[in-house]
Amino acid sequence: MQIRAAFLTIIILVLTILLIFSFSNAKTAYAHITKNFGNIQVEVGWSNEPPLIGELNNVMVQVNQTSGKNSQTAVINALANMNMAVKYGGVTKPLDFVPSEETEGMYNGQIIPTRVGTYSLVVNGTIQEQKINAEIPLDLVESKQKLNFPDSGGIGDTSSSGAASNTAASNNNIGPQLQGIVSQLANDIDSTKGSIDTLAKTNADTQKTIQDLKGTNDRLYMIATGAVGTGVAGVVIGAVALSRREVIKIS
Repeated sequence: MQIRAAFLTIIILVLTILLIFSFSNAKTAYAHITKNFGNIQVEVGWSNEPPLIGELNNVMVQVNQTSGKNSQTAVINALANMNMAVKYGGVTKPLDFVPSEETEGMYNGQIIPTRVGTYSLVVNGTIQEQKINAEIPLDLVESKQKLNFPDSGGIGDTSSSGAASNTAASNNNIGPQLQGIVSQLANDIDSTKGSIDTLAKTNADTQKTIQDLKGTNDRLYMIATGAVGTGVAGVVIGAVALSRREVIKIS
């Protein structure tokens, strides 16, 4: 119970901090993420930023081969031996990529994100015999409500009605922002749950190993006990035989 209460307290604190940041005036930064696997460089990101729910978008993958400090060469047909899937929370969906007609080494996978939150691209396979296995995060998908204008009311509003409209717009934005925070928190909880399941499995395997060792020790104990008994019986038989021989000699 104490652990559960502490966990709920942490969740409430995280939600409070995220709400404070979400209502601040700081601008969201969008960027592609680059990962290096040997001499293969993989860059991942959205084609349209900010990514919005309900809007057609592309997950872009740029693959280059590096040689030297600043030398890069686009890799043609790079994803032929790769499995690619987009992930949201604990759900994954295979994504088909086609080569870009404009940029060599770039591949686009079409998708319409339907929920606010963090998505990621799961990549697994080989590129030019280099093993690739990673989960690469994508920028946060946002609600279209953030960019809607005008949010409510009509053209020619007076200052008072305009102020009321702005207040309504701010209130309407709270829901999508909170939805994004909850979605991100759900992703974190899924990851924590996976770690707990892995730990539980490891603990079960350890207990099974201990039970196997205990059974082995019990069998060894029985064998050793039998061997000691046999040895004692041999000594007794030998002593009896020796005493009889001595009796016969005296007679």
